[in-house]
Amino acid sequence: MSDLRRFYSRCLRRAAPTRSMLLSIAVAIALLISTTQALNPKNTVSAQQASPDIELAQKLGKEIIAACPVVSEAKNLAAFNSCADKLVNLTTLRETMNAPFLWGAQSKVGNYNLKDNQTTVFDPFVWRRIYLATFMFKGKPKVEQVNNLIVIHLPIQFRNQLDIGAYPYPFWHSSKKWNSYQQSTELLLFLEQKKLKGALRSAVIDSQRPVVNHVWDGKWVWNDAHGKKQPYVTLYTRLFSPSNPHLAKVDAAYRAFEVNLRQHACIVCHSPDNAAKQNPLLMLSYPNQALSLRHETVRQIKEKRMPPPAGIVNEQERQKLLEFAQAFAQAGDQALAYEGEKITSFEFIQTTSD
Repeated sequence: MSDLRRFYSRCLRRAAPTRSMLLSIAVAIALLISTTQALNPKNTVSAQQASPDIELAQKLGKEIIAACPVVSEAKNLAAFNSCADKLVNLTTLRETMNAPFLWGAQSKVGNYNLKDNQTTVFDPFVWRRIYLATFMFKGKPKVEQVNNLIVIHLPIQFRNQLDIGAYPYPFWHSSKKWNSYQQSTELLLFLEQKKLKGALRSAVIDSQRPVVNHVWDGKWVWNDAHGKKQPYVTLYTRLFSPSNPHLAKVDAAYRAFEVNLRQHACIVCHSPDNAAKQNPLLMLSYPNQALSLRHETVRQIKEKRMPPPAGIVNEQERQKLLEFAQAFAQAGDQALAYEGEKITSFEFIQTTSD
């Protein structure tokens, strides 16, 4: 465009411009500027940056990166714990996350539709403290708008050298999943109508990133050499503040509920291996993840939806399980409310994956 302006400048110096000539020049320059802006993505981004949604997305990205920066050692436990503590207290993140919150791996590059990707349902508090904290962040967030969806790209490095009890469950039961965590280059957050609906590990991987290999022994839970239950991060003692007065109550309520769930084979389907091919996966096999469904299980037991196809046949047994579910839901509400979380319930329509 600078060449064209110089050309018109020379023309003006050589001849006295007429009114029609000046008008023609002005129209030509205006058209050229308009075309250049349309073809220049930077101008599009600048226009988007004025949007409140874009500003919110950028703020979220920057705050997450600042809370959990990359440290030299991926096994740095102090940095891991500090990251988890900061993430649960990020006000903007807390207020923006949708309940339920969906988490999974992107099926292919460019697929931003959460429904087209295999996901798991989470309580927002649980996800950011237990899952999000396993990542470290660097650089700056990239914000992309796709129709009404805003995608926040966060450059990541996974903490793959932590003790195995620090992971929500043995991700290495699937080498594909474990490598996805270790070699994915970005975390994708999806903002729509000012709500974070979910997140995916990007399908863009760096195969040169070093990996740590673990051999799965077939156990989803285990006791360590000191007799402590593992994975320890799934326990309420890790999830909630030590000062939380409802900690013991919610733990006891879950244990009683979980024993009765097993009697009706509910855990068979609602476990990490996803034997029933649910999408999204609804998990009940770990204390922290069961919080996501504390209200949904009450509804499904009441409506005789769980276990399928027609719930528990024995009415006395159904009422017994319902009472355990209600006690767990109430205790979970109290524990989360103490941590400053908004208490919400939802009905989730389940689909099966292909």
